[in-house]
Amino acid sequence: MITLAPLSTMHQDELSYALGDEQKQFTTLPKDWFDDERADAYKVVILDDELCRAVGFFVLDFGRDKYHYTDNPNAVLLRSMSMNPAFQGMGYAKNALDVKRLQEFCKMHISLCDEFVLGVNHANVSAQRLYEKVGFIRQARTVMGQKGEQWVYCLKINRYLF
Repeated sequence: MITLAPLSTMHQDELSYALGDEQKQFTTLPKDWFDDERADAYKVVILDDELCRAVGFFVLDFGRDKYHYTDNPNAVLLRSMSMNPAFQGMGYAKNALDVKRLQEFCKMHISLCDEFVLGVNHANVSAQRLYEKVGFIRQARTVMGQKGEQWVYCLKINRYLF
């Protein structure tokens, strides 16, 4: 079982992992977010309840950057998703992105949200597969990221469940 939780200093050592060259070109590492104090970026830790440890990380950004991906003011940009390499391929990312789990987390920690959006580099096929498996839909819109073209994905959620 996993839990999504706000970033805490007690998780920083476990989230100070390195990624291989193939993966790190597509994301920002958790440690690069530790000192970021933007009020519009909510740092989320993926916790394994049985192991009592952090296994992954992502950011829910409800600032202006989301408008590169959507026109929806109630959308949240999911960014910087990564998993500790020791825990990759075990289903943690898929479970963390479960729509009900994301809805519940947002209900507790974030104001009105009816859509998650994200950008995936066109060359990052493994991330594309993951997001599609959990229900994200690739949009016609593309954006130019730092590492090249990104395909925009969205996952609409029922805001009335909040």
